[in-house]
Amino acid sequence: MMAYGYTRYLKENAKMIKYKWCVCDMDGTLLNSGGLISKENEVALKKLMKLGLEVIIATGRVDLMVTPFIKQLGLVGPVISCNGGLIRNIETREVIYSKMMDKITVKDIVDHCIDFNIKYILYTSEMVYYNENNPLGKKYENLNKSLSKEAQLPMKYIDNKVLDNINDIDTLKILLVCENHEEVVLLEEFFLKYDDLTVVSSSSCLLDIMASDISKGNALEILSKELQVDLSEVIVFGDNYNDMEMLKCVGMPIAMENAVEDIKFQAKYITKSNDESGIAYAINNYILKE
Repeated sequence: MMAYGYTRYLKENAKMIKYKWCVCDMDGTLLNSGGLISKENEVALKKLMKLGLEVIIATGRVDLMVTPFIKQLGLVGPVISCNGGLIRNIETREVIYSKMMDKITVKDIVDHCIDFNIKYILYTSEMVYYNENNPLGKKYENLNKSLSKEAQLPMKYIDNKVLDNINDIDTLKILLVCENHEEVVLLEEFFLKYDDLTVVSSSSCLLDIMASDISKGNALEILSKELQVDLSEVIVFGDNYNDMEMLKCVGMPIAMENAVEDIKFQAKYITKSNDESGIAYAINNYILKE
């Protein structure tokens, strides 16, 4: 493109650059049902990055679990993980913010899971622990087999030795893997009685438990103050209850077609589903045409 043509292009598209960040939830949003970022989503997000926006992942997972996706998109900045319990720079591994769960409470939750045969996963900043016959743990085990050594998730099975030393583990989040949504509702009601916990459903069969006052929205506010970005200049894509506070606090909240109704209610736009590259559709039809 000739210099004059490029200058005209920038002027014509200057209005597109009023946003500074594009923040994407992972499961049910950026990832399709196969657990992959579609080519359409990848191309659209990289288009935003060329226009000067920073793409930021905000996930319920720990950041150790999203390394392949970070590489696919070529991201180099902060990642919000564990629903806001951890903010860490991708390249430097500098921890910008973290809040651990109370260790006595962690022990109470683990004991409850053992007593009632509930599958659970402990997330820490360096390791993921999972209990016996855990379908999600098995899924990540199998995924590791297809990844290079540096991309594999550090995992450890929770045996009696780990349980005996549970107080030595700095836990960011406990994920309860339930058999149905009714179990999620009952467990949510039970653990909401704890004053030092944040409890939120991230899927029909998953319940996320973190320290008090943890949310993706709070993390986004912390990060915006740290990096001096106005939240009115932020786009957010989400689909479930753990995205709620994040959508509430930004200038451009966008819900997926597959989102729960409460999330759709908070959105300015409702895009296509995660299996229809909804992020790409919104970028091309809403963001770039504003």
